[in-house]
Amino acid sequence: MAPHTDTQESQATKRKRELDEQGRRKRSKQDKQAKQRLSEAQPQTNGNAAAPEQQQSRPGEDGVVTKHKRQPRPKKKGALAAVDQYGTSAWKVSQPMGGRILNIDPLLTADEKHLILAYNTSLQVYSTADSLLLRKIQLPLDRREAQAEQIMAICLSPISNDHLWVASSNGRLWRVDWTTGSGLEPLFDLDCLFLSGLAVERVTFGKTVQEVPYACVGDQLSWRIVACNVQGGEFKSSKTLMEHDAVVQKVQAVKNGFAIAATADTDIIVGHLRSGTPGTFEELSYEFFVLDCSDEITCMDVRATERIHLTRTSQSKTGDEPVVEVVVGCARGSIFYYNDLLPQIRHLQTSRKARHLSLQPRKSHWHRRAVHAVKWSRDGNYIISGGSEQTLAMLQLDTGKLDFLPHLSATIENIVISSRGSSYVIHLDDNSAMILSTAEMKPTTYISGVQTHLVPPPFSKDELVHRVGQKIADEVVRIPSAVNPTNPSRLLMCVGNGQHNPATPMIQTVDLSTIQSISKQALTRTNPTDINVTPKGFPITEPHVTGVAFSFDGKWLATTDEWEPPVHNIDPTKPSSSDPDQREVYLKIWSVTEEDNSLELLARINNPHSTTRGEPVFGLASDPTSHRFATIGSDGFVRTWRPIVRQRDGVLVKGKQGRQLHSWTCSQSVAIYENDGSDGQDVVSKSTGAVCFSQDGSILVTAHSTPTSSAIHIINAETGEVRNVVYHLIEGSVQGIEVIGSQLIVLSDILAVYDLVSDELTYGMQLRREEQQLGPAVLSHLAVDQATSTFAVAVSRRKLESTSVQTELAIFSPNKSEPELLQRFPQPIAAVIPTLGAGGFIVVDAAAQLWSVSQGRDTQSAFAQPLADLSLDMDAEEVGAGESAAIVMEADAGDASDDEMDLDIPDAGDLDDDLHPAVIAPQRLAELFDGAPAFAMPPIEDMFYQVTKLFSTKKPAVATA
Repeated sequence: MAPHTDTQESQATKRKRELDEQGRRKRSKQDKQAKQRLSEAQPQTNGNAAAPEQQQSRPGEDGVVTKHKRQPRPKKKGALAAVDQYGTSAWKVSQPMGGRILNIDPLLTADEKHLILAYNTSLQVYSTADSLLLRKIQLPLDRREAQAEQIMAICLSPISNDHLWVASSNGRLWRVDWTTGSGLEPLFDLDCLFLSGLAVERVTFGKTVQEVPYACVGDQLSWRIVACNVQGGEFKSSKTLMEHDAVVQKVQAVKNGFAIAATADTDIIVGHLRSGTPGTFEELSYEFFVLDCSDEITCMDVRATERIHLTRTSQSKTGDEPVVEVVVGCARGSIFYYNDLLPQIRHLQTSRKARHLSLQPRKSHWHRRAVHAVKWSRDGNYIISGGSEQTLAMLQLDTGKLDFLPHLSATIENIVISSRGSSYVIHLDDNSAMILSTAEMKPTTYISGVQTHLVPPPFSKDELVHRVGQKIADEVVRIPSAVNPTNPSRLLMCVGNGQHNPATPMIQTVDLSTIQSISKQALTRTNPTDINVTPKGFPITEPHVTGVAFSFDGKWLATTDEWEPPVHNIDPTKPSSSDPDQREVYLKIWSVTEEDNSLELLARINNPHSTTRGEPVFGLASDPTSHRFATIGSDGFVRTWRPIVRQRDGVLVKGKQGRQLHSWTCSQSVAIYENDGSDGQDVVSKSTGAVCFSQDGSILVTAHSTPTSSAIHIINAETGEVRNVVYHLIEGSVQGIEVIGSQLIVLSDILAVYDLVSDELTYGMQLRREEQQLGPAVLSHLAVDQATSTFAVAVSRRKLESTSVQTELAIFSPNKSEPELLQRFPQPIAAVIPTLGAGGFIVVDAAAQLWSVSQGRDTQSAFAQPLADLSLDMDAEEVGAGESAAIVMEADAGDASDDEMDLDIPDAGDLDDDLHPAVIAPQRLAELFDGAPAFAMPPIEDMFYQVTKLFSTKKPAVATA
């Protein structure tokens, strides 16, 4: 973004003075001058205008790079330090909140009180009792390289319940104390190009026990499984256990390091200790076997148990060697499992009769596509699996019976069994995780973050097999979003059913105070739980929401959605099957309930803009003073919609709870350009538009751009009269239009600020750079904050030599062309929403992260903070100081009233006896509340007196010598 120079601003002031002296000129001449001034607003190659581009960027935390403008340097000897222009800016950007849960097995602690999830750049610890964020552990990952460092594996320490191991793709390993967040310095760094997996197991060396990390690392020549010698928290050495030509991953170690299992494409790698107990780390050695699988392996699990001998013959043959069992899931839906694997392999090696035989696993095939996760149950009687069918499948091995838990919200990515086998932890593709109780199969903990689509989309195991279907385009798309005016902490965003469905038919409500999903509701027709594929194998496409807007009081929500038949369903030989003729466009009005803020559909307008066919809706806006919405479509009309009281035979119609029902109709239509519906699909796709109301609701402003023309219309919102038409303020496609006071902000390939009163251009700037390595803007955003009279512009550009997208956010004032804040973001920006009442903006990026941009206040106050940062992470055991079996209630120390002061004051000794903490054993309360079933309980008044009697008992006397 290149702002105007001071010389250009002085020229603008001089031209304005001349216009005031000469009077108002003709409309055509003013439009010509406006076009000339926009052409002069080019990026400069010297002076202050080029300073923001010439100044080198300084990387900040989480990969955010703040840009600085070059200032005159003081003339003094020694090293010169650059002056940070925005270091003293009133605008601040918060650290990102939320993010994407990585495709890594979650960790459930041994006591099942905490759930640890791995996100993009951090580890987040949640309390399973209330699903609240307890602690966020930010890891110092290197995000500056082309291949950014990311977390690849997390494992609980087998010798310490308070520590966990973390491995990154660059080969760095951490041993973090998740209870305090300490240990952020890497413990050691493995010499490799890429690390694909990690397992940590307790191993006995002679008389000492230590934890040994097993890592899968690779370089240009081969892949290896490496064991690391860590003693006393220090790295000593490492040892290569085996090498393989293919990528080795999914390594697991069981039974104190007795057995190791991993996968490599279609190979299952199984190893066991050569000696029972190695004396030192150098003596650690494994014998490996490679089993060939008939399909590419996508997931694996291994278990080892003590061997139970039924006869003396079996004991003499196998000894006390643990029973090792392996199960793998494959890319085409098959599940293979091996029982007691090691004796079978030895029998094939030693027996002459069995040399011509092969090891045959047992097989189960229920999944239609790839198996994303598979696990053994703790007792080994069940195999639990999940995939894109959104169903948890449980196979009973003895009977072969399958049990299902269907209708989950998205694809199952990871499954974890608790140490006691009483809970399942399930990570879903829609950025959520839950804990299910195995007894009732009901969720006891649910954690859900921002469920927007990621750019680029994450890799799916279903893509290992090429199938017909719709591929998700790797492009940045705008996320329709809005903030509830009655509850500014509620952010609504349009999302889909997981990452591998390109449609956005759902709307998600996120609580900004907790960064947790409150609800998710369908706005269009969906097929989340049915077999959503055609007989030819193509997925059934769903509509996508294109716009959302709240009314000024939050009672109504307007949405627009659109659906087009996919290309493979169009018959080119039949004119009636052309794409535009089958387009479905709807304008829906929803009523927001006061109880739970849920949405109730009240009106649906089919094809709100149409010619001979349904035309897409370009923009949707809400009147800030009344119940009125405005839409602009490709039919060349702008329409306003108002509610009317619904009547039936002259009688008012009321709905639930006696509420008055309304119908929504078009109250006004204004033609702004011509479109008879004869234009082809290419012309319609290249046409754009936007609409907005002024702050007092008296003016309706529209902007449109077609391949042949572009213009801005200022319309009287009450009469529909076009008061003015402004040309030459739009270049390329229209990205947004807003009004602040008397200033009109237009965003396209250029940014223009136009004064509606003086009918002149205030300033403008080009949004394209001169550097050749950057292409045109792929997506731009415009948002206005009326509280601070500022507006935000976000521009994302794709680099020509790579697929990475560079994004910048700038905060402007309508009266000043110099940005008040210029910030670079590591991820493309998908939405910019003004915060209501507080002043500032909320930024949603393509990595499902939320950023707060605010002026003159703490940015962290806009979002949730971990309980540890608020000093609320102390457990009940710490509060009770070791008396967790008691309920402690302290006496109140409030000020006494005047009436209370008239009472007789007891002696000091009596006062000490009365004011004492009441210590009540939980068994006493259990005797009161659990002594009888609910229907046989005594009256509530009796229960109250019995409880108060427990807390009003005298302090026990203390014998004194």
